[in-house]
Amino acid sequence: MIRVRPQKSAKDAKRYYAAADYYSEGQEIVGLWGGKAASRLGLEGTVDKFSFERLCDNLDPRTGKPLTVLTRSERRVGYDFTFSVPKSVSLLYAMSGDQGILDAFRGAVDETMREIEAEMKTRVRKKGQDDDRTTGNMAWAEFIHTTSRPVEGIPDPQLHAHVFAFNTTWDEEERRWKAGQFGDIKRDCPYFQSAFRARLANRLQDLGFGVDRKRDDFEIAGIPKDVLGRFSRRTALIEKVAQEKGITDPDRKAELGAETREKKASALSWEALRKELRRRLFRADKPDESARKSGLRAAWLLHAGHRRGADD
Repeated sequence: MIRVRPQKSAKDAKRYYAAADYYSEGQEIVGLWGGKAASRLGLEGTVDKFSFERLCDNLDPRTGKPLTVLTRSERRVGYDFTFSVPKSVSLLYAMSGDQGILDAFRGAVDETMREIEAEMKTRVRKKGQDDDRTTGNMAWAEFIHTTSRPVEGIPDPQLHAHVFAFNTTWDEEERRWKAGQFGDIKRDCPYFQSAFRARLANRLQDLGFGVDRKRDDFEIAGIPKDVLGRFSRRTALIEKVAQEKGITDPDRKAELGAETREKKASALSWEALRKELRRRLFRADKPDESARKSGLRAAWLLHAGHRRGADD
């Protein structure tokens, strides 16, 4: 899934970098700079806090001077492109620690962002013009997270990326930095979402994973549905609140995610979290035979035979 949300606050945007806003100790990865505009600004490799915060303030990371001509107080700092994987992929990565899964995810995200970048535009208002010009360049910062917001103090596995695209693009014809036009990109988000899902599924299949394709999504083959439900408590909570309030609109349900967030008390170590996930996998609270069997089957997939030919 891809969700695109504007960010108008530089202060809030800077929190994307802050480790305190997400669980640490293996549950967060500060990723890479991306985009042709980032390269033009000399930004390569791992995202650094200094350059990220300067861009949030519409400043050139190298000189400290304003990028665009105007820096309005109500300006949009950028857009958060949130990429999420199916629950089975999140669970598989959390339990197995398979680096190939993470690489497949990040590769699919990067390829999709570069396709989005090709559609980047800026406004043209000189000499009576009222049009948009394709610039084909963006600057973004990648942040990878492996868990969701907690429910009763414990998060669920949720591999996702916040790709923060700054509201700036280089206009080659005018030879200056300008604000970007994201309207068409947001309009075409359903296409980019489908492209991302196809890329991720294909990359996972190349690694040897079986994939069960659905109407508009997929899951890793062989992981029982009831097991996935044990690790989807945030979704269950949002659906419960939506039902109580009579909310059926998908966009309004998405807003409930922010409204029902739990505050974090303290960081949970990755190993402690995985211990809790293993306990939930075998349903220690309800050790009936069907739960035990589905847990054993999932455990085999998640630890040993999750790739085709793993035991060959």
